[in-house]
Amino acid sequence: MSTEFEDFFERYAERYMASDVDAISAMYEAPFLAVREGKAIHLADHDAVREHLAALMEAYRNAGATRAAIAALDITRLGNSCALATVRWNALAGDGALVRDFATSYHMLRRELDEWRILSYTNHQE
Repeated sequence: MSTEFEDFFERYAERYMASDVDAISAMYEAPFLAVREGKAIHLADHDAVREHLAALMEAYRNAGATRAAIAALDITRLGNSCALATVRWNALAGDGALVRDFATSYHMLRRELDEWRILSYTNHQE
């Protein structure tokens, strides 16, 4: 596993489950494309990205998830500034019970020495 991506997604999981929508939305590019349940969701600007993420965070909270763990991470580098990262996530309740096991692939982008950012994601249908 690449430490830079491990670090990125561990930080992502921590802030996501803390419902820190500002920190998480700052990790995304805009415009943004999300693919969920086979449907493309086009998010034109950072406000739309923030709203999308806030709704997802609320849904996890309502389902009882309090922590997200990386079960697996697969990285395919596409040169120095792009990568595809597939993460198998385990959303866990406070008692450690599994709330949801799922995979998401992220198209990552980095400009020069900037931090990695998420350009788009696709939730795997299982």
